[in-house]
Amino acid sequence: MDIIKKSCEMEWFADRVRESRFTLSEHVIRYLMAGKVTVRDIETALLDGRVLEEHRHSTRGASYLVLGVSKVKRPLHVMCADGGNGGLMVLFAYVPAPPIWTTPTRRNDSGGHNMADPFSTCFFCGGEMKTITVGNFDYRLEGKLYVIKKVPAGLCLQCGEKYIEAEVGRKMNALIEEQRFTRTEQVDVIDYQ
Repeated sequence: MDIIKKSCEMEWFADRVRESRFTLSEHVIRYLMAGKVTVRDIETALLDGRVLEEHRHSTRGASYLVLGVSKVKRPLHVMCADGGNGGLMVLFAYVPAPPIWTTPTRRNDSGGHNMADPFSTCFFCGGEMKTITVGNFDYRLEGKLYVIKKVPAGLCLQCGEKYIEAEVGRKMNALIEEQRFTRTEQVDVIDYQ
């Protein structure tokens, strides 16, 4: 991508931020809730940052990786794309770190991925993964919410993304289909107004 195009993209992003015409993905919301980044950090990166990479997808179109600085002066990556209707969609926001990133502007040549270990690094942020047992895994199937306890998974220690292996996913579906429920729990609900 040439310098002029990068500059035009950053102006477009900054306009959307100033007009509050952007939305945040669920991945970004989880990162916000973990206290790793704030909406203000994302806004600052999109106002003052620079386009580091452009990614093209045959059906989703272009997305842009912006490098900015958070309020505590840490580098911040914000992946964003045209969200339609003239708005911006913020897909990911994370602090660049090894093993994916050797510096905030340079990817590790190997990419940091080890296919022998399904939980080696986080796909989204490159963070370190840890094998855990998830106490409560919220699982939606055909519009219904199920809570499955004690699920073996991988957890990104940087952004909180969880991963399960294919066989675990199949077993979760089977447990629901076979209605092997052990109990029900009351859930508190809040209407956001």
